Amino acid sequence: MFKSAVSQRLADRMRARDIARVVYFHTDHFEPCRNFDGRPILGAANVTDVTRFAREIAQIEFARKLTLFHKPQLNFALRRGEEMMFAHPDDKLGFVRRTPAEDGFARDMLQPLAELTGCQFQLHVHHENYTSNATNTAAKTDVGAYLATPLGAKFDSARFEFALKLNLELLENDTGWRFDRWFFIHGHWALNASDDADCRIVDEIEILHRNGCLGDFTCPAGRTHVDPRHERPFLCRPVNVPKGYDTKEAEPEPAGGAGRQRGDEKFLVWASKIKHGATSIDHSSNFVRKRGDNLEAAAAKLIDDSYVHDRTLYIKTHAHSMHPAYFDGKAPACFPHQFPATRDMLSLAFDAGVAAGAEVLFETVSEVYDRLLLSPVRSDVDMLAAFATGAPVQAPGATNKQAVRSDAPGAPPPAGMARRVGGWFRDRLSS
Repeated sequence: MFKSAVSQRLADRMRARDIARVVYFHTDHFEPCRNFDGRPILGAANVTDVTRFAREIAQIEFARKLTLFHKPQLNFALRRGEEMMFAHPDDKLGFVRRTPAEDGFARDMLQPLAELTGCQFQLHVHHENYTSNATNTAAKTDVGAYLATPLGAKFDSARFEFALKLNLELLENDTGWRFDRWFFIHGHWALNASDDADCRIVDEIEILHRNGCLGDFTCPAGRTHVDPRHERPFLCRPVNVPKGYDTKEAEPEPAGGAGRQRGDEKFLVWASKIKHGATSIDHSSNFVRKRGDNLEAAAAKLIDDSYVHDRTLYIKTHAHSMHPAYFDGKAPACFPHQFPATRDMLSLAFDAGVAAGAEVLFETVSEVYDRLLLSPVRSDVDMLAAFATGAPVQAPGATNKQAVRSDAPGAPPPAGMARRVGGWFRDRLSS
């Protein structure tokens, strides 16, 4: 009776927004190359972890098409040698070629995902350790000292672009896929110098775009001040200032119904009314674990605040599925989509869609991009009006020390936690 009443109330919320389709997609900060507990950063242990991840998410219908923004393993060093690669001959900081053995582990690691699931790979880059920023230049390390010099900082953009190309090559090598048109998530959220603590590259979007990137799915971010003022996915032009995507000069326009040509001309930035506190499913964070206290409210938030265009509700989540916090060695990892409160929250949202007569679809980021831009309905919202309201916007460059950070997780969830599985899972979980 409780579930029926809850489902009906949530279905009424769907009807109130005139929803005909529910599209769920997940953007994972996928970082399987980790060297905790004495393991090599890229080796057999990583292969074992990702293989189990692939097998387990393959059993969950809505987790079979996750978009994994993968961070390939790419080391850097202040040295010379045949194994080193440099963005510029005068740069002292270069990148280390992977060994044949590391290449083999990387391919073995990602192969099960391609074989067992419908997951899609995109690119995730952390460049905060090899480009200048407030954190690096204050660090008492040789690399930090070099990046604090005019010479070290001079090559930031060139070094980032070179690393981007190396990462794409590694991604193609590891997956066997081509990445001519691809999507991006920024490590530590700080796209286009929006947070001086981690990024000072003001021409980052320009670099991404000219190298085939169609858009960024960093937001809603764990550092809320990097979110744009706009609360809908939009297309923009590169503007080479900190947080340039949030300026009038970027000529923002709604992405809904913009068309393929417009998408090629401009860069997509995903934005929404719903923010990080409702979209993260990193259950290493207490606020995610507490959703189980009121699952109806959590599901209602997804329904009420997620973006709608052309009667399509786009529910986006994100997590760090391979974070060391989920691998404490005491029990098998509970991956984000397996966490009881998350499964129940999404189950309620999907069941509400069905009860409201809506079609429920699970898509990858590229499918969402095509669906949104190729929609026959063109959004007529004037996004430039957002700059005439005088609403205060936190200036880029200052780290929000109060921000929720899902890349800085808390304690792992209690072992043996009871699993509350909603109707979507009970009825549709594969055998």
